[in-house]
Amino acid sequence: MKEAEIRKKVVEELSQKGWVCWFARKVRFWENDIFGVADMIILKGKKLRLIQLTTISNLSARRKKIREFHKRTKSEIPVELWGWDNKKREFRKEVC
Repeated sequence: MKEAEIRKKVVEELSQKGWVCWFARKVRFWENDIFGVADMIILKGKKLRLIQLTTISNLSARRKKIREFHKRTKSEIPVELWGWDNKKREFRKEVC
């Protein structure tokens, strides 16, 4: 499944729960990730979350990317990892 399709599912799910979603628009030949690690930022009241979207097969690579971000920036900002499982038709969610 393409990232745009996955993002559409996430935005739909989160919007129904009252979250405001923002993601960087895709620009060819440019980094599109927020802080180089997240695909979207969501906001609800005083809560703010960073989310990285991927497929189940890419979870390992994204975990590594998030760990490297934390090490490089010395930050402790949690990044949620949402992996789309096409067989189960649901997301596997982790906090890294």
